[in-house]
Order: sequence, then structure tokens, then C-alpha cells
Amino acid sequence: MLKRGGYGRYLWRRTGFWPRLPPPGKGTMRIWIQAVSVGELSSISKLLEMLADEKEIEIVLSATTSTGLAQATRNFSEQTIAIGPFPLDWWPCSSLAWSRIRPDMIITIDSELWPEHFEQARVRGIPAMVINARLSDRTFSRLSNSSLARSFLLPKGLEILTTSERQRSRWLELGLDPAHVRTTGNLKVDAASRGKLDDNQTNALRDEFGFSSESLVIAGISTWPGEEEILIDTVSELGRANVDARLLIVPRHAERRKRIIQLLENQPFPFHLRSQSKQAPAGTIIYLADTTGELAQLIQCADLGFVGKTMPPNRGGQNPIEPVSIGLPLVLGPNYQNFRETCGDLLLHEALLSRDSAGEVKTAMMDLAHHPEQRNELRDRALAWMEKQGSPSAITFRRIMEVLDHHRD
Repeated sequence: MLKRGGYGRYLWRRTGFWPRLPPPGKGTMRIWIQAVSVGELSSISKLLEMLADEKEIEIVLSATTSTGLAQATRNFSEQTIAIGPFPLDWWPCSSLAWSRIRPDMIITIDSELWPEHFEQARVRGIPAMVINARLSDRTFSRLSNSSLARSFLLPKGLEILTTSERQRSRWLELGLDPAHVRTTGNLKVDAASRGKLDDNQTNALRDEFGFSSESLVIAGISTWPGEEEILIDTVSELGRANVDARLLIVPRHAERRKRIIQLLENQPFPFHLRSQSKQAPAGTIIYLADTTGELAQLIQCADLGFVGKTMPPNRGGQNPIEPVSIGLPLVLGPNYQNFRETCGDLLLHEALLSRDSAGEVKTAMMDLAHHPEQRNELRDRALAWMEKQGSPSAITFRRIMEVLDHHRD
């Protein structure tokens, strides 16, 4: 909160003092959807449109971070009746917010488990659902080893819509009722398929970054500490091989900019910060996109990419679906535990590359840089994989409507 700022603006609502919403009209059901930040909000964009098209549904949308609230207000005001910060998950704050919002159903996204929020639903007999549900290795281990944590965080009747069959098995191992745990697929698949840029727009992005239209652009996607160095070394070696390589760095946390700037200042390449101005001078070699919520758009001008949080000592990985959706050839390190099912399936279909060490990652990117035919093969396989995924948003939407209809009866 201190690093990102912007929390004071909604302080009263965070303590539960939401505006008093009028009760839903006759036959209308009100859904309260909670998304932590930008990533979760992006994943439900298509689902929100589908719900908003239903005349008998009202949507209240909350988010936790200030950047998430800004995106929710900017992108989803027309689909919702109210947008605001998620209240502190403490009885006085949660109870007050519930009394003012009065939902008929609550939905959280990914791995959001709020015990007081779920308790408010239980005592009111309101259905609660977690969509796009996944459990990281650490969360699964902690819940497996603590019956007390399970009793607080996983109330009876909680509906779980998981991203994969492996994730479904994890929730079942924790003791949830199989009738309430379903596999619906990853909502990121639908969200990532939207907002694709045409050739003129991608060329305009390259110009904005100070890159030549003929340059080879490498994207560092949601990078973590130590990974920017690998990418800079790769660009440096390509330069020595007479390849006009440019680097777009989109760090996972924009507040790391000071540390990354220190790194860039010790390099010989001209660089530019997006937070200072979007337009970089011509001839820029490294463009640091130290902003939030733009990754899906910015990486569309790249020729190949590296997915962050995959190189030791970092663990867990970042979601590869957004770059895969545009056919961006990808290289990963060995650590993608949080997205093992998605990455494993992509590797099985030879739609991305994974390497075990920094040297091997650099070599793989060098090979792709020198061989456009290999990049084209990865691109075609990635797009073919996306085509096979169908529409998780449509499956999720149907299950939400079934639960609502059952609750209405």
C-alpha cells in the first residue's frame, strides 16, 4: 500500500461505508464480484459483458488495489451499478458493507479466500463462488496441513470453478464436495483473445518505443529480479553479432523501477522510461514500461519474449496465456510451478521453450533471434493451442446462471 499509493481516496469504503444501494428490482439478482487487481479484472472482461447483457442481473464490482480500482472504473462502469474497494475482511467492516450492497450472490477470482466475506454469505444463505480457481503449491500445502485453516477458508457449499482438472483434484483433496467443484478452463484464454492490434498499430508502438520497424524486439514479460540482466546480456550479444536487437522490459512490479534504472545506468545502451513519457527518442535500445495494466498491448510489437518469475531464485512463474494468444514465441526458465498445467500443455504441444539455466535461456533466445523460421513454428503452434481452448467464459457464465436459478427457486 505504501509503495503503490492511492489507497486513501477510498478509505471510508474500505471500512465498509459503501453507498446504500437500493434493493434489486423484482426478479433481479445482484452479483457482487471481487477482483484483487488488474490481472483478475482483465480475465473477467468477457464474462462481465455476458452477465451485463442479462436484464435480470445487476453487477457490483470491487477491487483491492488502487490500480485495479482505476481499471474497473475506466473499463467496466457501463456494465455495473457500483464500483468500489473491497472492505477489510473483519466483521464490523464486512457486515456494514454487506448491509449496504445486499447481494444475492458473491464471486471471487483465482485464489481469493476471504473468511469473513464467506461467513456473511453463509449466514444470509447467499451462494458463494470462486471462479478461475487455482491453488499455488504453497497455498495447497498450507491448507492440506491445517484443518483449522480449511474450516475458516472453505465453508460448506462453496462453489469452485477451476482452471484445470489438476486444480480440481487439489480442491477435492482438501475435502470439498465434488458436486460443487467443476473444471471450466482458464478465463485468461478469452480475455487474451481480445484487443489485438493490427500491423499499423504495432508499427506505431515500435515508433513510440524509439525502435526501428526493422528491429528485432525482445519482450521481458512480468520480469522479476535477476531476469532483466539475462535479457540485457542477450541484447548485448546480439548486437555484437550485428543484429539490431531492442529490448522491451515490462516488470511485474512497477515500483521496482529504481532498482532497474540503477541496472540500466550501468549499461552502454540508451534507455527510456514510459513513466516519464510514452514517446521515446529514436534509437532507444531498452524501453522500460514501468507502468501498470498495459502489458497485453505493449508486447504485441515484439518478435519473441521471455516470461518472468521463472528463473531461480524466483519461483512460480507468470501466466503465459496473454503472449501465447498473440502467437509470441516464448522462452521460460525452469520455474513455472503456479502455471504448471498451462505451461506443461504448451510444452507438450511444442508451443514454447523452457530452459534450465540463464545460459541456456540466453542461447535459446539467440537461436530464435537468428532463425525466423523457428519463431514462425512456435507462433503457429501457440495459436493452434489457443484455438483448441474454446470459451471458458461461456462455461463459467452458464454455471453462474444455474446457481442463480437454483437460488431463486
